[in-house]
Amino acid sequence: MKYKVIALDIDGTLTNTDKVMTPETVKAVIDLQKEGLHVVIASGRSEYGFRHIADELQFDKYGNYIMSFNGGRIMNYATGEIVYDNPLPLSYIQEIYDIAVKYDVGILGYDRDCLISGNGIDEYQELDAWACKMKLRETDDFPNYFSKAFNKCLLTGEPEKLKEVLPLVKAQLDDRLNVFLSEEFYIEVVPQGVHKAAALGQLLEKLGCTREELVCVGDGMNDKTMIEYAGLGVAMGNANPAVKEVADYITDTNDNDGVVKLIDKLNAQNLFVRK
Repeated sequence: MKYKVIALDIDGTLTNTDKVMTPETVKAVIDLQKEGLHVVIASGRSEYGFRHIADELQFDKYGNYIMSFNGGRIMNYATGEIVYDNPLPLSYIQEIYDIAVKYDVGILGYDRDCLISGNGIDEYQELDAWACKMKLRETDDFPNYFSKAFNKCLLTGEPEKLKEVLPLVKAQLDDRLNVFLSEEFYIEVVPQGVHKAAALGQLLEKLGCTREELVCVGDGMNDKTMIEYAGLGVAMGNANPAVKEVADYITDTNDNDGVVKLIDKLNAQNLFVRK
């Protein structure tokens, strides 16, 4: 089987520990686009949180796709066309906020290019804002701040604390919303059925491609569904052990240009379909 589409996670995959892409990674991804491959950035961030990544990879030039909010939204970066969008209804915001207050964890929502904090700003929110190059603003009325639905809420806190809180949040919301740990300090709350594999299925249908023609590359638990779904599921060398277990192949780490080495390997085997 030859591959027509490659989906790449950002944090821990495209970017290294310093949250930047190496020149080698940038060149490898641009070269794939020049050769006519469909390249997808598949991230948990908001689309405003990785526009600088998409710009550096020249997605505006080649008309490729960005997936944000762990599969909540897909957009053609060049045209602005929304391929798929599944926002979190505003009717849930009060309940999610009450959970954050009850368990004394942070909460984030999204207002275009700004992260909105509702229960005190912590170091993990500051880390997210820094990595995404977004503003971080606190409000004392989180449930009523938003006038427009957005795609997810993020609960933040110390890893040990979130490990205890996660099953409690799932017990309250799991029959209505999808709740999962994307990083040890982030609990994601998104609509039911939202995950990276589901969104990629929507995109493949638009592109006229099959899952067998898809390569997915990631490192975190939020990448697990797409790695299982893809014709070739690839885990980074730094990936969560549970992600490595379901992968078809394990490449090098994000600090050792694992994405570049994967692309070189597939190129050497002539496994990409070029236009």
